[in-house]
Amino acid sequence: MAEAQGNKAMNIVSSVFSLFVPVVAVLWVMAVPQRLGLLVYPEQVVVLMLGAALVVVFCRPAASPIMVPVNAVLAAIAAVLSCYVYVRFPVLSEATHRYPTETLLIGIAVTLLSLEALRRVVGWTLIFIFLALFLYAVFGDWVPGPLQGRPMAAGDVLRFIGADSSAVWGQALQIAAFVVVIFVLFGGLLMASGGGDFFTQLAMRVAGNGPGNSAKVAVTASALFGTVSGSAVSNVMSTGIMTIPLMKRAGFKPAQAGGIEAVSSTGGQLMPPVMGAAAFLMAEILQVPYKAIALAALLPAILYYLSLYVQIDFISRRDDIPSLRDIQRNTFATVIREGWLAIVAFTVLLTGIFYWNMRAEVAAVWAVVALVIGGFVLGLVKRSGQGMSPAQILSAVVDTGRATCDVLLITAVAGMIIGLISTTGFGFALSIYLLDFGDKSMFGLLLLTAAISIVLGLGLPTTGVYLLLASLAAPSLVQLGIEPIAAHMFVLYYGILSMITPPIALASFAAASLSGATKSATELEAFRFGWIAYFLPFLFIYKPGLLLVGSWFHIGYVFASSLMALVLVTGGLVGHALRPLHPVLRAFWLVVGVLVIMPLSQLGGLTLEYSVSALGLVLLVLSFVLSPKAAEVKA
Repeated sequence: MAEAQGNKAMNIVSSVFSLFVPVVAVLWVMAVPQRLGLLVYPEQVVVLMLGAALVVVFCRPAASPIMVPVNAVLAAIAAVLSCYVYVRFPVLSEATHRYPTETLLIGIAVTLLSLEALRRVVGWTLIFIFLALFLYAVFGDWVPGPLQGRPMAAGDVLRFIGADSSAVWGQALQIAAFVVVIFVLFGGLLMASGGGDFFTQLAMRVAGNGPGNSAKVAVTASALFGTVSGSAVSNVMSTGIMTIPLMKRAGFKPAQAGGIEAVSSTGGQLMPPVMGAAAFLMAEILQVPYKAIALAALLPAILYYLSLYVQIDFISRRDDIPSLRDIQRNTFATVIREGWLAIVAFTVLLTGIFYWNMRAEVAAVWAVVALVIGGFVLGLVKRSGQGMSPAQILSAVVDTGRATCDVLLITAVAGMIIGLISTTGFGFALSIYLLDFGDKSMFGLLLLTAAISIVLGLGLPTTGVYLLLASLAAPSLVQLGIEPIAAHMFVLYYGILSMITPPIALASFAAASLSGATKSATELEAFRFGWIAYFLPFLFIYKPGLLLVGSWFHIGYVFASSLMALVLVTGGLVGHALRPLHPVLRAFWLVVGVLVIMPLSQLGGLTLEYSVSALGLVLLVLSFVLSPKAAEVKA
């Protein structure tokens, strides 16, 4: 009884602090303190938000009765500490040397509390990386070779973490607090106001009645949900409940259904206009408007999902998987009429970003306002499945706070790591080493960076992977002459790909739990369906037109040739297009497709590249236009 009462009290405290996080984020983004004439540093605001996140994590249900009072004490310490640092930060940040004991104690407390909360959220991986950098800071002179560093006293390292604006309270945490939280709030309110039904019905309309339409529903729905949620695993659990049974009923094997859902959901972090948290971090690190990141990501995301569509279509024809014509769907006019609030919200968001040139988070706040007002009005008129009561609005805001606490903790510890990389000189030393390696083989450096990104991603969320690689590997790629946005997209993609790359593949694991297939079989299918994502990052480097860099002719050619290559390679891998491919023709498709996607202009000039692309086009024309089943497809 006492344990239940304790957990109930902790849940109430958690709800209060969860509500605090998005409310403070909105107030700061709309510059309310400045409008009231208050002088508040952004570091002070994120101190309070991180403190709230720590309280929420420590207030989660305890695994054993003895942990209830322990968690209560940790939550109380976190709350008191955040208030104390908020008050003292303006003084301590300017004169750390005058208060060595105070800043040391703050550094110790912030570090220990953050690491313990992070351990509960995502495990040990990021903690081990932090400890390795901490030891390097203290014993850097023991490291032989070009990575040898200068030693720092352990106390100085902890003071730096607790009081310096370039460590835990720095850019990474501020972006998560002031941008990511706002967009998660937008997504939460969108779902609460009936946006989920709108996305589902829209996906069913887009998928049509062609071969494998059940799987195409999954692809479309996951793209729509993923661009709001920004999380592969939560996307799988949201849409997979509906789409995986639908695919199995149509005739897809359980492992295939799980693999398709895992790949579709993972791509949501790459799909504009919202994408995932890492995209906002990229915009701030590169010091470009978020709309530049969203535009650059558009063509790769389209190719990613078109690849899935083509594979599903070819496999469905090969395996005689029928079209499900009994899928319950509304007319397109009904979908638009019942989903008008979601359309209005996205219109406000996109107009603010692309027309009014607002900062992304400011545009998102106005979209949130539109959702709250529109949802409240719909709730008053009691439209079925639409609208929100005040209680539902409050619940969505509280859920946002709970959902973003993990991101705040990850970025806080990532900020510590980035600060250590900078202050110890490790980042500079590693850049020199990688530049030397890249001078010998840039392709080898890209392979090494891709491998590191995937390995780090096996134990880290995408946000943590991107922040580390953006500090360690991306600068070297940029110094070798690669476009900054291409270098950062490269590491972002490979960090995300860890979600479908064996042996861990968290998105595949989630999908397997819904499909009933084994984890290993689902991982293998996801790896097969997501093949193009392993090639796309190299195209960013060798064919930057895919990121809208260059003339419109070049951009159009790169996109068209890449689309042609993915159809050829998919047909070669599946062994089927509109009709079965003879083994010789299948091999020819595969070889030509790989050649089209390669940067042949850098090997033999534009004539060679255009000639191979023309050959690929002829192959597709002969196979599709002259196919006996072409008329059937058009119908």
